[in-house]
Amino acid sequence: MRDNSEFSQSGLGKRQKLFESEHCTITGWIRARRLERCRLDLVDPKLGALPVSAVAARWGLLDASHFARLFKAAYGHSPREYRLALQ
Repeated sequence: MRDNSEFSQSGLGKRQKLFESEHCTITGWIRARRLERCRLDLVDPKLGALPVSAVAARWGLLDASHFARLFKAAYGHSPREYRLALQ
């Protein structure tokens, strides 16, 4: 039986190869999905009272400053600006 670290590393390599043809890393793909979910939550009227930092935390982005930088890089506006523009 293999130890878990060896198993995890071999599985990671296989997953990374799946993303090579997309010119994307697993980490980048996960980050993009999280940002997209945050973007959708920011414009959801049912979540309008939820602070931006709480929206980010719901999707695993716990550092509000880092989230704001990632969001602005992806969508051209801060999360707060984006939310206000679409209300």
